[in-house]
Amino acid sequence: MIKQQLKITAVCVCTAGTRKSLLNACLTSLMQQELPSLNSMIIIVIDNSVNGEVESTVKNDGIFDDNFVFYREKRQGIPFARNAAIHEAVGVNADYIAFIDDDEIAPLNWLSRLIIGINANGADVIVGEVGRCESLEEAIKSSSDYHALNDLKNLTQVKTAVTSNVLLKTELVLPPLSIDFDEKMVFGGSDREFFMRAVLAGKKIVFDKSNVVFETWPQSRREVSYLLMRWLRYGVSFNYRYRKNLPPTKAYIFIWSMCFYKLLMAPIKLVVAPIRRIWDKRSLRRLIGMSVADIAYGLGCIAPFIGIKLNKYY
Repeated sequence: MIKQQLKITAVCVCTAGTRKSLLNACLTSLMQQELPSLNSMIIIVIDNSVNGEVESTVKNDGIFDDNFVFYREKRQGIPFARNAAIHEAVGVNADYIAFIDDDEIAPLNWLSRLIIGINANGADVIVGEVGRCESLEEAIKSSSDYHALNDLKNLTQVKTAVTSNVLLKTELVLPPLSIDFDEKMVFGGSDREFFMRAVLAGKKIVFDKSNVVFETWPQSRREVSYLLMRWLRYGVSFNYRYRKNLPPTKAYIFIWSMCFYKLLMAPIKLVVAPIRRIWDKRSLRRLIGMSVADIAYGLGCIAPFIGIKLNKYY
C-alpha cells in the first residue's frame, strides 16, 4: 500500500504593522481554518514594518501557534514583502502558496475551498472574492456567518488575479518559470503583473466567486479623492505590465483600447444614472462612482506617456 504524502500550504500575510487589531483578527481566523484530509498549513507572516516589532506584538497578544513563521523584510514596499513570502514558502517545502491581506477575515472553510477548487479544475491558480465591511466587528460577524456551499467544479477561467484571496501552485515560483513580484512596482499592481506572466506562460487561473474573505474598508478609503487615485493607479499599472510583457505594437493597442473603452463607458453610465435614480438611489450613487472610476482608470492608462508617476501607494 502506497502512503499518500501530506500536502503543505503556506498561507502568507504581508503586513506593515500599522493595523494591529486587524492583523490579530486575520491571524486568528487563519488558526481556525478547516483543512482537507492529508493537508497541513504553515502561516507565514512577513513583517514589513519600520520597527520590526510585529512578531513580538503578535506573540504578546497571545496569537501564536507552532505553525507560525515570522520573517522581517526591511525593504519597504509590497513587492519586496511578497517576494519574501514566496521565498519563505519555498523554504518550508510548501506545495501551495496562499495570500490573504492583513485586514481580511477568512471563513472557516476558506482555505479548504481553495485547495479543493484548484485541484477539481486542474488549475494552477485559484482566486476568490473580497467582501467589504465598514468595521472589524462587521467583518468578523460576516465571516462567522458565511459558509460557501456551491459546487467547486467547472469554475470560470480568468486571465488575472490579486493577492487578497488567492492560492497558487508553488511550481510557478520555481525554475523554469521562477515568476516573482516586480520590485519596481512599489506603488501597487505587482500581483496582477505576476499572474499576467503566469497566464502568458500557459497557466490556468480559475475564479471562485463564492469563496469570500471579509475586509474592513474604513471611511478614509471611501473618500472620493482616495478612490480617484486608486483607480488612476490601476490604469498606470495596466500600462506598465502590458508594455513590459507584450511586444510594443500589441501593448500599445491594448493600452489605448482600454483607455478609450473606459472613457467611453463613463458617459454611458452617467446617461443611465438619471433613469436609475427613479427606483434606486443607492444604485445611482454606485453608478456615478463607477463612472468617475472609469475616467480615472482611462487617464491612468495613458498617464505614463506624459511622464506622470505615482509617489504613494493607493
